[in-house]
Amino acid sequence: MAHSDNLVFPLAYSAMRVALITFAGIVLALLALYEVGMSYPVAWWLYLCVAIAFAVGLIRRVSLRRQLPRLGALAAVLAVILALYVVEWSTRKPFLRDFARIRAGMEETQVRDIMGRYMEGTGWPADPFDTRTNAISTLTDVGSGAQYSTATSPAGEMVIRDALVFRHSNDGAFDSDWGIILLSSGRVVSVHFSPD
Repeated sequence: MAHSDNLVFPLAYSAMRVALITFAGIVLALLALYEVGMSYPVAWWLYLCVAIAFAVGLIRRVSLRRQLPRLGALAAVLAVILALYVVEWSTRKPFLRDFARIRAGMEETQVRDIMGRYMEGTGWPADPFDTRTNAISTLTDVGSGAQYSTATSPAGEMVIRDALVFRHSNDGAFDSDWGIILLSSGRVVSVHFSPD
């Protein structure tokens, strides 16, 4: 009986390690899809959790020479994680990282200091069929359902009233990625990202 117990525990332990590595691999693939495919930055702590899961699954109590292949695999996984986190796969990634630094209560000048390297304004022309002077319209964000009061700037661009709007690209895939910062008395009231 003792002999079979000695065999069962290592097999169960190995199965748990394989399951952990498989789960970590699936999570890493999903994070890569989110980061590279959808151009959204992933929080560092998520990558840290995946790295720890791989380390626990790969590292064993064996001699260093027997451990080298596992250490090599772990180093490769860590290199992939580092590349995913550090590389700016699109202009959206640094934009969203900077945009996430804006908090309610900040002054407009602080917002401009953070977002100053990006384009300001919606980039959309005002409604050419609306001939009313100083016409106020409502824009509905399809994704969130949020509604914004809009007007026309002197240059003929649509503006969101009482708000700063920043965007990071004129490329067709991202030209309507808007960082909308609603203001009241020169201070941030709320922050919304409206993806293209």
